[in-house]
Amino acid sequence: MPEKFCRFAAGSELMEIILTSLGRFFDPLLFVLVLGSVLILAWIQNGRDSFLLAFAALLNSSRDPFAESGENATFMCRRIDFVLREKGFVGLERVRSEDSFVTRVIARLLNSKDAKDFEEWARLEEHAVHKKQTVTATYWNSASEIAPAIGLIGTIIGLIQLFATGIDPLKMGPAMSITLLTSLYGLFVSHIIAFPIYVRLQARADILEAYRAAVVQHAIAIAKRELLVLGPVHFSPAKPLKATG
Repeated sequence: MPEKFCRFAAGSELMEIILTSLGRFFDPLLFVLVLGSVLILAWIQNGRDSFLLAFAALLNSSRDPFAESGENATFMCRRIDFVLREKGFVGLERVRSEDSFVTRVIARLLNSKDAKDFEEWARLEEHAVHKKQTVTATYWNSASEIAPAIGLIGTIIGLIQLFATGIDPLKMGPAMSITLLTSLYGLFVSHIIAFPIYVRLQARADILEAYRAAVVQHAIAIAKRELLVLGPVHFSPAKPLKATG
């Protein structure tokens, strides 16, 4: 019994030491303040839709695109060629992809009559999808760059307040530790949270961009070969902004 009691006491003492150490490094309110400031500034920098898109992208960030199906650009381009050779354009309605954008491209190719019109649509759609795909990685990259600055600003503000109040030197240690926590949290948010997410999402974006670009280029080549050219390509100009003031 005494031996078991000693083990229990030692375990309780170790747990108390761990909790005390964690308490010195974790201030929930201060951490939420730093993290919230970083997320808001990254949202302002990247636009109104970037916040929701950045967090929605985390749902599929743990797996590679097409990891289960083994789909890739070479596979899809050869499949399109095989269907065209065996069944003609009508067979394209049964060609599907794990990527909804590629499925839309194939469906548009099936229903197009003008090669130039299809090329215009494909280029514009590819640009729009690429922009939406990369904004998620850009958001987290912005967060990783902003976080150290937010932490440093918090530390400087804390030091100014600390020295302005003329605090007792004997009590300066605890106050300094709280002040320096903002820099610690800024570095933590940047290098442990935001930057790894950015690297992961950027890798996914690169894979999807290369896949989509190859399929679009192949589809445009098929359209030029198989479809009529009824008119020149005409990209719609942007609408002029109205002057305010």
